[in-house]
Amino acid sequence: MLHECANLDDAWTVAIEALSWVELRRMNEDSALNRAINQLEVEDGDVVDEAKRLVFNVLKRRNTLDYLIDEALAPDELRLLDVGVRSFLRLYTYMIHYGGSSLQQVNDLAEHVRGLLGSKRLGPAEEAIEMIPHERLPWDTFTPTQDLAYRYFLPVWYVEYLKSHFNDQKVVEIIEPVETKYVRVNTLKADEGVLDDLISLGFRFVKVPGLRYTYQALDSPEGLVDTAPYREGMIIFQDKASVLVGEVASPKPTDLVLDVCAAPGVKTSHLAQLMGNRGRIVSVDYDERRLDSWRRLTEKMGVSNAEPVLADAAKPGELSTETADIVVLDPPCTGTGTFNESPSGKWRINRNSIRRMAGLQSRLLANSAAHVVEGGALIYSTCSVTVEENEAVITEFLDRHPSFALEEATPRIGEPGLERLTEAQRLYPSLHRCQGFFVAKIVKNR
Repeated sequence: MLHECANLDDAWTVAIEALSWVELRRMNEDSALNRAINQLEVEDGDVVDEAKRLVFNVLKRRNTLDYLIDEALAPDELRLLDVGVRSFLRLYTYMIHYGGSSLQQVNDLAEHVRGLLGSKRLGPAEEAIEMIPHERLPWDTFTPTQDLAYRYFLPVWYVEYLKSHFNDQKVVEIIEPVETKYVRVNTLKADEGVLDDLISLGFRFVKVPGLRYTYQALDSPEGLVDTAPYREGMIIFQDKASVLVGEVASPKPTDLVLDVCAAPGVKTSHLAQLMGNRGRIVSVDYDERRLDSWRRLTEKMGVSNAEPVLADAAKPGELSTETADIVVLDPPCTGTGTFNESPSGKWRINRNSIRRMAGLQSRLLANSAAHVVEGGALIYSTCSVTVEENEAVITEFLDRHPSFALEEATPRIGEPGLERLTEAQRLYPSLHRCQGFFVAKIVKNR
């Protein structure tokens, strides 16, 4: 059912605008929503919440929605229509087939869009609007790969990729959606007793074994953002796979840490916490706007031992010449392990994206490793499950740099890495109740 909202018309307008920005500018859902909200000057929190819910659910199911729409449009095609009309049809189809909406609600949406876009722009889709409620997916005609792709709302090519690298059980463990949220208590601002205050407000938490200060948030964790401990930086949402990176790094208070691709700063704040705000962290990112986000978050979290540096670590010589005891590298990746949380990513990437990202990751790894002191360590992590972005990058690096060796990544909360890199760790959504993730620790021989 549609959530209660004082002005559904406004929520629909924001959702259609945001969906259009996702497609026009290849934005993620959060950026597109923020742009639409600012552009339309929406201040009603209920409208914003409903629009976010609609956008997330439409993007999550985009391939299935497009299939139903194309069937209703035949012989015409959705991709040939105006982007605003495409966004409306996806929202309309979601509401009918997955949103539990009444006939009156979807009719109201259609009338609203006629006023918003104009009947002339909507004209090519009028017949499809009548047909969409009657369309069904032909499950009995799908191949096993198509069945998984449409059942779990994934690109067919991605399911094919997974099936070529993993057995059927592991494929399901990777693509089965989870909605688990984790919080880390920030001991730079508070001790773990801060959870008692939140528990008194009705929130519930479960300690995560093997990870310090990390708890699974039960029930409705979204409400935590309206609490004082969250606003004041005493707690922060951080997936347990991401927390694992800091634990594997395990920096000492006397260390110099180089944090590469550091924005928005969540890992920086964790490293600072583990160091007790002592030692020194140099946080590098290539984009000044991302570093602005880093500054806001680290200030909120009470970090005082970290400094931001604007540099493109993919280019040789861009990083500082000094060596670090620990280098943490969380490079850009395809994000295949976060499709459940950021569904727009599913439709932005393709097979070539994996190859391009792996090339960038290899350059970043080689440049970052040049700054590891003898006896120091580099922690490499991605929120992707592809072999090319993980084991293949590490193997290629080790083959070219015999002074480095793979070391056990502890604590162990995941499965061993593939391709004989058993010292590394892999985490899978439905198996480990977190993002799909990879973590490896390589050390420089003395």
